Amino acid sequence: MSNLREDLKGELIRVIGLLIAITVFGTVGYHFIEGWDWFDCLYMTVITITTTGYREVGKMSVGGKILSMFLMIFGVAIFLYSVDAILPILLERRSERWKKVLEKIEDHCIICGYGRMGREMAKELKKELKKVVVVDIDANRVESAREDGIIAIQGDCTEEDVLERAGVRRAKCIVACTNNDSINAFAVMVAKDLNPNVFAIAVLRTPGGEKKLKRAGADMLLSPYHDSARKVCVAVTRPTAADFIEIIGKMGTLMLEKMELKNEKFHNLSLKDTNIRKMTGCIVVAIERNGEIIFPDPETKVYKGDILYVLGKEEGLKKAYELIVNA
Repeated sequence: MSNLREDLKGELIRVIGLLIAITVFGTVGYHFIEGWDWFDCLYMTVITITTTGYREVGKMSVGGKILSMFLMIFGVAIFLYSVDAILPILLERRSERWKKVLEKIEDHCIICGYGRMGREMAKELKKELKKVVVVDIDANRVESAREDGIIAIQGDCTEEDVLERAGVRRAKCIVACTNNDSINAFAVMVAKDLNPNVFAIAVLRTPGGEKKLKRAGADMLLSPYHDSARKVCVAVTRPTAADFIEIIGKMGTLMLEKMELKNEKFHNLSLKDTNIRKMTGCIVVAIERNGEIIFPDPETKVYKGDILYVLGKEEGLKKAYELIVNA
């Protein structure tokens, strides 16, 4: 990296030197050939080598025309060479800036794929988490994400080094939403291998991909068609429940979280005795056990490995997560 920087620095000095030399040569040449004042000579030189094409400062002699032709050939060539040489330097600096940001980022969400769904997810997650990193193999999509103010990396989301650059070991979650179930499954599998604690969400593109994604270790599956159909069904058959969910979403204050009970102190205790509600302000609204859903009362016992669905505000949910999962 240091050798690259030295090479770029040397190239930049050489380019600037050539630009100054040709500009000075043209300015002095016009002054002595045409007798114009120094500023007009500089102006004429600049518009010639940049191919701007404005009219001449004044009527030119044969000598002035010969100088102009020289500048058009050699000056323009030097100017274009300068642009070609400076552009990689600017891009390299921009890349370095993104790398420094990525080295420090943590508790962020990685989105694999910046298509229509990826774009909408990034927009919503940015409002809540503020820290989102996009990974896409398409350079145009990466540039589009950066224009939207999102940190983006060009690369294959199934490659370990790409996910490492995205900070997967420090990430809170990863969302695999490319257009291919196999790529989504492999991205989840690699992410889980690098960081077993990362929460992995995968978008299901075909019905046949469900087993593949579950086997890869996805914690949650999203099916745009199935989920939309189910939401429509709820809205038609149970409109009150649909309205309640919609209101919660709009309020943004209440959230429902899914947590696996890992705290051994709570094993074989009733919900009342765990004091989860008193310590966090959150309510356990459902328990998933052996494939069944239980709607608990205060006397319902919980066991290690149970999946608890907890409703509460953000701060309370953080406390509940520490009690239930991290303790």
